[in-house]
Amino acid sequence: MLGLDALELARIQFAFTVSFHIIFPAITIGLASYLAVLEGLCLKTHNEAYREL
Repeated sequence: MLGLDALELARIQFAFTVSFHIIFPAITIGLASYLAVLEGLCLKTHNEAYREL
């Protein structure tokens, strides 16, 4: 199978797992912050455009 041994396959799997563990929490934290700012602007300005976003 392409000349890959168990160690190389484990390293590829680990790199794949680590990349997803870095990307998805960053997206989640950024999205939560964005929604909190929009909610705050909606409450402060009473502009429904922020709620629609």
